[in-house]
Amino acid sequence: MAEGSGSHFIRDLTGEKLMKAEEVRNAAVQILKDALEKGMYGLPVSFHYTCSEPVDSYKFCCIPGEAFLRDLLEKSQNVAFKEDVDPDYADAFAYVETLPGSDTVYLCELFWDAPDHLCKDSKPGTIIHEVSHLLGTDDVLYELMEVELYEDHGTLLGRSQTVEGLDGNVHYREEVAQINANSLEHEFETVLNHLEVYRGGKYACCGETKKHSVCRNRSTGHYYLYERFHYRATEMEGRLKEVSPAGMRRYAKIKNKACRVTCA
Repeated sequence: MAEGSGSHFIRDLTGEKLMKAEEVRNAAVQILKDALEKGMYGLPVSFHYTCSEPVDSYKFCCIPGEAFLRDLLEKSQNVAFKEDVDPDYADAFAYVETLPGSDTVYLCELFWDAPDHLCKDSKPGTIIHEVSHLLGTDDVLYELMEVELYEDHGTLLGRSQTVEGLDGNVHYREEVAQINANSLEHEFETVLNHLEVYRGGKYACCGETKKHSVCRNRSTGHYYLYERFHYRATEMEGRLKEVSPAGMRRYAKIKNKACRVTCA
């Protein structure tokens, strides 16, 4: 089992904290349902490397698949919540342990002060992040990372950019985008999120009346690239099978830092 807090720091949620956790679960579930209803998903693609400046590009953090979002929705509806008051986790929002059959999200001190609405380091975004670990995502890096692609005469192009992960190894940016939990969280919090505040029962940016939702007016052309570049989707699928994380780990989301990963 992953090394971490002793059992005397783990508490069942009661009262207001239990109510708040269930409110946040409901918010995350509504956001995921809305993303599925609006078709905010696709298949990741590889591309030709170029040094040229992109024109009319697609910028994104992650391209979640439909099946993955449906699994994430189901898992989010059924996870249990507990609180961890360990002082060693005072700088954490939440964590999970990827043990066989694990279905618990441990909420830490910073979680309770995070924003209730979808935005950077929000409560709903944190739940999406942590639950995704139970489906196999990793914590490669924390920083906001974008992938930028563009088309030129029927060819999909992008710059060859690498990043150094928490493991000290160099990774291709487009692969990190698909396996990194922060990339998934950032896709919801920065790419799909509404540009205006919720006021008067709707969002001014798109007229959406559901408070916990994604914006239909955001640029989501990257979700449909696979339809025109089938072989690129097949190639990326093969690449991702080689870089997906394995083993049992504890993933803790830390404020303004790289996520803490503890291996079993």
